[in-house]
Amino acid sequence: MVQNDLQGGQEMKVHCKSKDDDIGVHFLKHHERISWKFRPSFWGNTLFFCYFNWGQGFKHTDVYHQYRDEDAFTGCHHFCHWLVRETGPCLIMKNGLNCYRWPEDMLSPAFVGERL
Repeated sequence: MVQNDLQGGQEMKVHCKSKDDDIGVHFLKHHERISWKFRPSFWGNTLFFCYFNWGQGFKHTDVYHQYRDEDAFTGCHHFCHWLVRETGPCLIMKNGLNCYRWPEDMLSPAFVGERL
């Protein structure tokens, strides 16, 4: 699940997909969210990633990485809830929020525009 947690009521464009499934482009108002269901791969290589766009340009992150998220102690298992903030994405965990900075290797708008 991906939720718009941007300040100031900003709308956010989001496009989530995996190698096999495209969740599509969505426009989320403040606190709106999208979610989807899937079955993790038997091989342990399921990956969902999202591109985000709002006033600051383009951002991206992996929202489900099977190897990382199926860990018994640190993973979110089959229910990963991400808050998207200006400073970076935050994963809601049982013991609080795990917040990260956006990757420095931001894609160019032309490249991301083709994928959105």
